[in-house]
Amino acid sequence: MRPHRLRRLVPLSAATALLLSGCADEAKKETPDQGTSSVKPSETHKEQKTSPPDSGRPWEPDDAMQRAERALDAHDDDGSDPQRAESGSANIASGVNKTFQAPGKRWYRLDITCDARGVEELTLTLTRGDAEQAYGIGCGDREADQFNIPPGAPFTARVDTVRSGTGLVLWRLNTIAPDDVDGCDDDIDGCGG
Repeated sequence: MRPHRLRRLVPLSAATALLLSGCADEAKKETPDQGTSSVKPSETHKEQKTSPPDSGRPWEPDDAMQRAERALDAHDDDGSDPQRAESGSANIASGVNKTFQAPGKRWYRLDITCDARGVEELTLTLTRGDAEQAYGIGCGDREADQFNIPPGAPFTARVDTVRSGTGLVLWRLNTIAPDDVDGCDDDIDGCGG
């Protein structure tokens, strides 16, 4: 049995504020020439409760954050002993463009997921030096996507923006022992052939 590790959660209030600001911007765009004073918080909240086609569930920031956290936690019992290096979240309208340092001897594993209204997939591009690989990240999946990166030079993770979208991206960068790397050992250089 693996030892229990402390979990560090993304502050829900900060993520919710970020999501609501994106939703308010979207609501302003949809309201012709009424200015910002006419967009009431209750209208913005009501607008968020609309469902994507065929989803069967309303989209709300708090629920989306909880679903994304569960997707990231789905790999907790995979037998590895991940050590949290960094974590974060972003609104899909802003995207992600983050450079990570990758020192040491342990491999890095980027766990990333998205939850959005009306968006099924986002594009993640991993870059290190001249090497670059693009991947699709499924939004609303029960398990986060995982990408292995060997230690070494800094690398960049970029998630393309969806300017008209409402949703979030949640990610965690963990370190894992080289023996715990599952699948491709370098998802930036690529293992397909």
